[in-house]
Amino acid sequence: MESITSSFSKIFAKGRRPLILLSFVVIVGSILAGTLSPPDPTLAQEVEGLAQDVQAGGYMVIFFNNAMIAVTFLVPLLGLGSALMASFTTGAALSAIAQQAGESPQTLFLLTVIMPHALIEFSAYSLVLSENIVIMQKILSRKGINDEVGPLVASLILALALLAIGMVVEVLTGQLLTAMIPPV
Repeated sequence: MESITSSFSKIFAKGRRPLILLSFVVIVGSILAGTLSPPDPTLAQEVEGLAQDVQAGGYMVIFFNNAMIAVTFLVPLLGLGSALMASFTTGAALSAIAQQAGESPQTLFLLTVIMPHALIEFSAYSLVLSENIVIMQKILSRKGINDEVGPLVASLILALALLAIGMVVEVLTGQLLTAMIPPV
């Protein structure tokens, strides 16, 4: 088994960088497609329920939710479908929230994708999704699958670290915005 350093360097090898970027574009594009879909009020209620779960269970609920999503993205073939579904559903929830708030879904989408924690989370998801693509290619070619164990573990470790950082940034951003915006 290779060293952890070489596993991390493999993740960002020249040939893999376009896959990470492509994965990022697919995730954001799928969120946009969901945002442009007709609003589903039940999704807004589910998001409200998740917010209540965070209040009841603490901020680690954010991390565990995002970590479970990232882990499913690593499952060959299933991960790609899971990524598309989770991203589309996120966009559809944005659409429903925008409708309830009387705002434009496109505006809410833009505000979401420029938030620092969202960019960190999208980067984590893109990393594991690109690893999924590499693993699927290795399975289909029946070559080098054993060489992918190290990069898979390294991708997961890095994605989880990014998601933990993203959770902290999300919590701090929420607290900052709450302090800046006067109650209505």
